[in-house]
Formats: sequence, structure tokens, C-alpha cells
Amino acid sequence: MRIAVTGGAGYIGSTLMRRLVEGGYTAISIDNLTRGDYTPLRGLEGSMELLVGDIRDLNLLMGVFQDVDAIIHLAAIPGLKACDENPEEAISVNVYGTNQVLRAIVEAGVKRIIFASSAAVYGAPRYLPVDEEHPLKPLNLYGVTKMAGERLVEAYHENYGLDVTILRFGNVYGVGLYTRWDTVIPKFVRQGLRGEPLTIYGDGHSSRDFVHVEDVVEAVILALRHGGGFETYNIGGEPMEVGEIAEIVCEEVEAATGRRVEVTHLPPRIGETKRIEYDITRIREHLNYRPRWGVRRGVRQLIDYALKGGAFEA
Repeated sequence: MRIAVTGGAGYIGSTLMRRLVEGGYTAISIDNLTRGDYTPLRGLEGSMELLVGDIRDLNLLMGVFQDVDAIIHLAAIPGLKACDENPEEAISVNVYGTNQVLRAIVEAGVKRIIFASSAAVYGAPRYLPVDEEHPLKPLNLYGVTKMAGERLVEAYHENYGLDVTILRFGNVYGVGLYTRWDTVIPKFVRQGLRGEPLTIYGDGHSSRDFVHVEDVVEAVILALRHGGGFETYNIGGEPMEVGEIAEIVCEEVEAATGRRVEVTHLPPRIGETKRIEYDITRIREHLNYRPRWGVRRGVRQLIDYALKGGAFEA
């Protein structure tokens, strides 16, 4: 099978590209390299194509999507902070760009898309754990753009018969083909190893569903193998409070380096969900998804990676 990945030079995308090739797929990436980096994929080009381009370029997309069996749409401006700092670009890429991808899919005759969404579409949960039927009421621009993307792929499913799978990722962390350090677990590890206090926004009782990048990629591969109709899945790992994460990082950094780590609290950030925990029953039953990475194991992996010279990439 030939699979096109938008955002294949990104944190999740590059790890996915590697796994696709290992699984015998032919993989084609489109990425404008604003945040991504193809360097970790060099040496694998014999089994993949690494293209530089923008998902808003319809002509480029239509050319790339010829003779492709499925599209995995990861490309986006990610997260609350990045979207708030660049709102016009966030709307352009996340909403207009998704529409361009869908237009190109229809023009090229592709019938299958996997769309990367986020827990941000839920907003403040009305109940926990959150299942896929929970109302969508995002609290920030990032969540709004992801909800808009979901509505677009649903409309194309209804109007053009596209086979659609929506994957709502939790808080992604861990060592991938390259490593992002701007989400809470990697940020805490970076701060601890630098001898800086871990900065917690709010009282530390905010919680997230933390999912390792390798588990995320496994979920994408499972969804690719089990297409059919229109499905939405939560992709979670281990729910935990931010204060508990800080305690684990303090313990593991001290165990690895012998240095004590302090914690400091800052005011909570506007637009952040207080607590979220995923119900992953549907993907477990439908696709046999089983997250393999717990938070403490993931923290130890990040510390080991950094101490062995891994770069603190943003």
C-alpha cells in the first residue's frame, strides 16, 4: 500500500513514517518544515518519499495523492500556545489546509483518510472518563480548529463517501524519531536536568491523559489496517495529575543525577482544561489497542535519552 502522510517530518509524523516503512508500506510525506525536520529520516529514502510543500497548495496535493491508497493527515499548528500566538496561521493551516487536503483527496480518487484530532475538542469534561460521545465544546483556538477539521472530514464522508477515521490524541510525549520538549512531561525533564525548578501552572491538580508517541503511532497503524465507514477513537495512555508527574520527574532526575529538584507554581493558563481522562474502551474493543508505555517508564526513557546526548528540541 502507498500511504501519504501530511506532516511526516513532525514529531509524530517522523516516527510514523519509520513504522510504516518497517511495516512494508510505501510512505510519502508532505511537510513545509516549519516545525518538522527530515534529518532523522535520511537513510530511509529508498522506501519513502520526503517532499517539501504546504498542505494549502491544492495542485501539489493532487499530484502527490495520485495512486495513493490512504492519507494520514497530521499536519497542523499544534497546541494552545502556538495557536494563540499565530491565530491567523492556525486557522489557515488547521482549517483551510484540512479542506484543501480533502478537496485533493476527492479529485485524486482516494477513498481513505485518517485525521489527527485532539482531546482539546472536548473542553471542560461534563463527566469522566470522557468517551467519544461526549459533547464537543473546546475552550481554546486549537480545540476549535480541530473540531472544525472533524466537521470537515465528516462532511466529506457524507457527501463523497470517504472512509474516515478520527483519532483524538491525548497529551503526547516520549522519545520518537526525534523528540519534542515543549509539552509538560518532556518540559519537566528538561527543567530538572538543567537544575531549574519544575514550573506548574495552577495547583498541580490538573490532569491529562498522557500517551507515549510510540503508542500513538501504533494506534494510527491499527486504524490504517481496520478502515471502514466513519469512526472516532480516543487515543489515551495513562491519566495523571500534573503534580504527580512533577513528583515522578523529581524522583527520577534525582535517582539519575543525584540532584534535588524543586517545584514552583505559576498562575493557571486561560483556556486550559482542568481535568481530562479518556475512556479508550472503543478502540480497545474495535482495534485491540493496548498502550504499552506508562508515565514513569516514559520519564526514565526521556532522562536516559537526554543524558546520552539527545537534543532538547522545541
